Amino acid sequence: MAEVTQSEGKENLKQTAGAIFEGFIEDIIIERFIAKRVVKLFYLVFLCGVCGILYGFLHGMHLGETVSLFLLNILFGALFVFYLESGRLHRLDEPDASEDYGRICAYFTAGVFLMLAASFLPEYTVPAAMAAFLLTAGLDREQALAVSIFFMIQIAFDANSTVAIACYFMLALFGVVLTSMYEQKPYRRYAEMIMLAVSVSVPTLFYYLAYEKVDWKILLFGFLSGALGMLGMHFLYDPLHARLVWSNEISLDTIVDPSYHLVREIKRYSQVDYNHAIRVSKIAGHCAAVIGADVKLSAVGGFYYRLGKLGGDPVVENGVIIAQNNCFPNAVIKILSEYNGKRSAISSIESAIIHITDAVVTKFELLDHTTLTSAWNRDMVIYQTMNEKSSSGIYDKSGLTMNQFLKIREFLAKEEELL
Repeated sequence: MAEVTQSEGKENLKQTAGAIFEGFIEDIIIERFIAKRVVKLFYLVFLCGVCGILYGFLHGMHLGETVSLFLLNILFGALFVFYLESGRLHRLDEPDASEDYGRICAYFTAGVFLMLAASFLPEYTVPAAMAAFLLTAGLDREQALAVSIFFMIQIAFDANSTVAIACYFMLALFGVVLTSMYEQKPYRRYAEMIMLAVSVSVPTLFYYLAYEKVDWKILLFGFLSGALGMLGMHFLYDPLHARLVWSNEISLDTIVDPSYHLVREIKRYSQVDYNHAIRVSKIAGHCAAVIGADVKLSAVGGFYYRLGKLGGDPVVENGVIIAQNNCFPNAVIKILSEYNGKRSAISSIESAIIHITDAVVTKFELLDHTTLTSAWNRDMVIYQTMNEKSSSGIYDKSGLTMNQFLKIREFLAKEEELL
């Protein structure tokens, strides 16, 4: 009897573990590996494989070497994809978006072609520092370092010595590190001078370690590489970095365009909800302007605040999933995840503005027009609604100050959009 019980216990344990595992996998597939992201992830793996085949073909490798390089590249691609997604999966306090995956694909594609071209340069002359610096301008440092190392490994297949490989790795590290210095504008001139000095000195020193002599060609190539790196830093860093910093703003413009499919879908779903979204969006934007908050984020977040209704209950979770599936900016997804403070506390001023606006607009929509013709009645509705929400402590972690709260309340009392 004891043996049967023990056997049943083991079986139940296996079933429980299996259910947990299946639930974990389902969460990844449904909520994380969304359609648009999957295409980009497969593209990255595919591009890694193509990179290996092209490198082998261009450098006359025999079939076995080319296949081996192809498989190694596929392995890196899979590992890189896992790195990208695992980072997002474990960032539970900040819901994820995937608008930056297109940027990663673009940089990776450009890097592949540059790497293939650089692989034909003489030993010790690859501008690895400049390439790593430009990658870091548009990607985060960990991503840029991983991609830079991958490209240096490719080039290393045609290197004649481990010293040359070490030289490329050192240059790539310098390129990544220099971006932190270049972000501070007063030090940019010094960073550019360091780029030139590193591009000349590092290859020269490594070449001397390998051959115990100095070659003027290495010095010349190093100087040209450094000069090119300085020009790249001066003219390309700001445009590339601006794309990284302001990618959310570009996405905000896109997702509120009247032709955007979700805008049209909300209108088809319910004209009432669509009108509500428009009012909340306009008023939230005005409130944000009054207290100096992010106007565009408040307007966009206000429009999509009830997005989860398209997916039904649970509204908060479905709103987040729809936003993720459509590659919304992280800031908007964060606001949707804090809808009415149900799943997580309101954590930003913009989220608090939207919550206040939505609550007041909803209250006005429930009251008859006759009641709201009186200015005194309107003020009482606004004051009562806002005071009830504030006294509940829902804005305690938002950063909204009492002065800002009072300014919003005063503004709403005069806001014609409410009528």
